[in-house]
Amino acid sequence: MITKKFSFESREFSSLEEMTDTLLHEANEQIIRIDMGNVNNVNENRNYVKWRLLHLQYYFGDITPVQVKSTYNSLWSQLYRLEHQDEYRHPYLKSLLEKVKNANV
Repeated sequence: MITKKFSFESREFSSLEEMTDTLLHEANEQIIRIDMGNVNNVNENRNYVKWRLLHLQYYFGDITPVQVKSTYNSLWSQLYRLEHQDEYRHPYLKSLLEKVKNANV
């Protein structure tokens, strides 16, 4: 019998449910810390959230469990909001915007 292992970073979890609860909780706490100003809204701090959500996405596959779907989707929405509150722009997008701005001058 093959037992599926659930791990993230160097931690092992006994079930997908345990890993899901832990990673969603950690992602939510980081978003709260950013919103409260305890940590800066910078790419590095948002990546803490993003990697946890992407890791869960890998394990969920195409179907997010109904029990956590609203929380999971809400955290993605909050992450999207934080990304757009920051002045961060992807380098390629930044160069395109500069070209457009210079062409209009």
